[in-house]
Amino acid sequence: MKKITVLLSALLMLACSTALAGSSGDETAVGIIPFGYSDDDSRWISGKLSDFLMDYLDSSEDFALISENDLDNAFEDIGFDPNQFQYGVPPEMIIEAGTGMGADLIVFGFVVPGGGEQYQVLWNIVVVSSNNTISPAPSMVLKNTDPVRDLAETIVSEINGQVGARADESLNMARYHSANGSWNSAITSYLQVLDVDAGHIEAMNELAVIYLKSDVDSVARAEIMYHQVLSIDPQNSLAMSGLGNVALKNESYETAKDYFDQAIAADPDNTAAYSGLASAYTALGMTDAAIASFESALAANPDNLQARYALGLLYAEMGNYTEAIPHIEAILDVRPDYTNLRLKLASAYSEIRDYGSAADNAILVLETDPDDTDLALFVAQYEAKAGRTTDAVNRLNGIIASSGSRQAYLLLATVYRDSGQRSSMQTVFNRLHSAYPGDPVANYMVGAFYYQSGSSKARVSELVSSNVSTWEGAISELNSAISFLNQVTGYRASQAQNMVAAARNAISLCEEKIDRVNRYSQ
Repeated sequence: MKKITVLLSALLMLACSTALAGSSGDETAVGIIPFGYSDDDSRWISGKLSDFLMDYLDSSEDFALISENDLDNAFEDIGFDPNQFQYGVPPEMIIEAGTGMGADLIVFGFVVPGGGEQYQVLWNIVVVSSNNTISPAPSMVLKNTDPVRDLAETIVSEINGQVGARADESLNMARYHSANGSWNSAITSYLQVLDVDAGHIEAMNELAVIYLKSDVDSVARAEIMYHQVLSIDPQNSLAMSGLGNVALKNESYETAKDYFDQAIAADPDNTAAYSGLASAYTALGMTDAAIASFESALAANPDNLQARYALGLLYAEMGNYTEAIPHIEAILDVRPDYTNLRLKLASAYSEIRDYGSAADNAILVLETDPDDTDLALFVAQYEAKAGRTTDAVNRLNGIIASSGSRQAYLLLATVYRDSGQRSSMQTVFNRLHSAYPGDPVANYMVGAFYYQSGSSKARVSELVSSNVSTWEGAISELNSAISFLNQVTGYRASQAQNMVAAARNAISLCEEKIDRVNRYSQ
C-alpha cells in the first residue's frame, strides 16, 4: 500500500489564486487612522491626506472603506480617545481596534517637517489578521493640495502591492528552500508569508504539502491548514485533495475516497485528485473498480488527461506495463515537460525489455539536465541492454572523465564483460585501481564484481570435460576477487572477508569438480 500511495501522489500542484486576509475575492476592508503631526503645517497635510485617502478608497473597487465613525467607536471601545490620534496609537491597540471593526488592513502614519518647504510622510500598513506591520519608504510632499492629493493616490495604489511584495518575497524564498529539500527553512518562509497575508491560499496549500512529507510528518498541521483554506474558499479543489492525502496517511481510505471525489467535482482537471482516488481504491482492494471508474471517465471524455494519467500510473503499479505505456505516452504528447512521468515511461519500456525506447525517453530527460550523473548512468544501462554498446561506452567514459564516478567504471566493465570484451574489462579495472589507489570502496567494488562473476561460473555443476574451462575461469576470477577484497578496510571489511571465505570455498569446489572430471576421463 505504501508504495502505491507514494507513487500516485507524486504530482504537480496546480496554481491557485492569492487573496488578502478576510477578502476571499471580495473587497478588502481598510481603516484610515488620521496621520499624526508635529505642527500646524503638518496638521494641515495630515487632514488633507486623510480626506483624500478616504475619497480614493471609497471609490475603489478593490477596497471597502471603514467609516470614520466606526473607526472612532472601535478605538473608544478599547479605551483610546480618538482625539489623541495626533500623538500616535500603540500598535497593540491598532490590532485590537482593527479586529473590533472587522478591518483587513489599517493604514496610519506621521507627517513631520523634512527641511525647507518639504514634509516627510511616514506611512504604515497593519495586516490585522497576522499582527504584521509593513512600512514602505517615506515620501516627501509640499504643503499644497495637488501634491498631497497625488500622494494619497499613490498610497492607495501601492497598498496591495506592498502587502503582495512582502508576501511574494517570502513565498519565493519558501519555494527555493522547498526545491532544495530544506523543509524547516521552507516552513519558516511559508509562515512568514502567512504573517503578512493570513489568507494566502497558495502558500497555505504548499505549506500543507510539506507538512505531509514523511520526513516532516506533521499530518495534523497539514489537516488544519487545508481546513483553513476551505474556510476561505469552500470549493478549493487542492485543499480537498490535500485532505484526501491526509486521510490516506491516517489509513482512513473511505474518507480519502470521499475527499478525492469532491476535489474532482470541484475541479475536473485536478490531476492529484485522480491519482489520490486511485490510491484510495487500491487501499480498499477495489483495483478493478478504480480502473473501471477511470476507464469510464475516459470513455465519456477521451481528452480527460487526468483520468488517463491515473490509469497509466495504476497499470504501471499493477505491473501491466503494456496497458500503462499508451496512457503515459498520451500525457507526454500534451505535456512533454513532465520529466518524472517520462522516467516512469522509460522504466515501463525497460520492464517489457524494449530497452531502445527506454533509452530514448531517458535521453530526453537527460537533455534537460545533462549534469545529472545518476540519470546518465541509467541511460548508459538502457543503451547497453539495447545493444548500443558504443553509445554506452562513450557515455560512461564521458561520465568518468567529468566526475570520476566509481559506479561508471564498474558499469563500463560490465558492458565490456557482457559484450565479450574481457581484456577491455580488465583494462577498466586497472584504470579504476589507478584512479583510486588503495581506495577501499574501489577495491570492494572490483572484488565484488569478480566474486559475483566467478561464483556464477563456479555454480556450473554438470561433470563434463567441456565445463573444465568454465571452472578454471571461475578460479581465476575468484582469486582476483580475493586479491582485491583483502585490501578493503573500514566498515566494508567484514563483508569483504565474508566474500573472501565464500570465494575460497567456491575455488575448492571448482578444483574438486575439475579433479573428478579429469579422473573419470582417464
